[in-house]
Amino acid sequence: MQAVIRRTALAERQAARRAADKAGKRRSDERKIRNNEQVQLNSAIRNDLRAARTARREDWLLGPLAPRRDVGEKKDSYGAIGTRRLQSVDKADGDWKDWCIVAGDRVVIVEDGHRDRGKIAAVREIREKAEECVIIGLNLVDVAVPNYMLIKETDKRPFRTYEAPLPLSSVRLVYPLPHAETGGLRDTIIKELKRNQKISRGTDEEMPRRYIAGLNPPLRIPYPDKEPEEYDDHDVDTLRIEVEQKTWVPTLARSPMPPSIIDELRNKYSKFRDRHDDRYIAKMNLKEEEVMKRRKSIVKMMTPLQELHMKERAEKRARGKPTLSEETLGKIGEVMAKNSVKSTQKLIAL
Repeated sequence: MQAVIRRTALAERQAARRAADKAGKRRSDERKIRNNEQVQLNSAIRNDLRAARTARREDWLLGPLAPRRDVGEKKDSYGAIGTRRLQSVDKADGDWKDWCIVAGDRVVIVEDGHRDRGKIAAVREIREKAEECVIIGLNLVDVAVPNYMLIKETDKRPFRTYEAPLPLSSVRLVYPLPHAETGGLRDTIIKELKRNQKISRGTDEEMPRRYIAGLNPPLRIPYPDKEPEEYDDHDVDTLRIEVEQKTWVPTLARSPMPPSIIDELRNKYSKFRDRHDDRYIAKMNLKEEEVMKRRKSIVKMMTPLQELHMKERAEKRARGKPTLSEETLGKIGEVMAKNSVKSTQKLIAL
């Protein structure tokens, strides 16, 4: 039976090793994909900036002789950005920061130089792994629609206006807090938020509570209320009374399932199996007893020299590890002291 247990443990270690190798390869592939996406996004931004700088310099040098750029393919979409600019690149697991901002929160744009700096609006979408958010009605950009998308849509406009994502580091939460002087509620910009590590027990909360960082006692900031979801009833839907009706009650006199189903759900001959029936255990124990009898029979066939060596090994194991007496340790200390004095004299002579 011990051989079966060792085989199962070995199979589990091998499976864990293979799973770790697959996880490492998957992380490596994901990192390569993220890097490629980031390179493409940065390349698109650099190309747009380079084209804008070139056009600005030509307009300044040529003046009224500068060429018109809103012609040809860009006749109706000049000045619009590509759809690639709206896509986000997720960061690796563990590298992105939790800003404690959720969809529905009111935020203000604090990024220097942004045209919407100081404006307050609600968050439409949060992209946590990319550390970006989409704000309702702010950071609007014109996006050129590709031709293959115009063919399938009824709206034939060559460009659309969308809300571009903003980094979460460029926004701050706005929440009404009581004013110190007047006592009335006033919108306050919260610099930093922190979350509890665990959800409070005995509550219906789906997320850990968040607090303003640095305050003692901490001031809790609640999450925005969620709108109730509306479900449409259809004729094919199952009624709740039928779902909650108990159609089968288990009893102690009857097994909940036939014994043969266990072998169907759990492979009977799997190398990962660690629970066995009594008959199989008795069979394996009988095999082990036969192996032990065979080993004992080999001992009877040993030569006198082999018996002597076996006896010496047993006596050595019984004695255990040797220990040094105090007299021996004292002599060793004297020799070490003499050697240290000689080495010191040699260094002084040098």
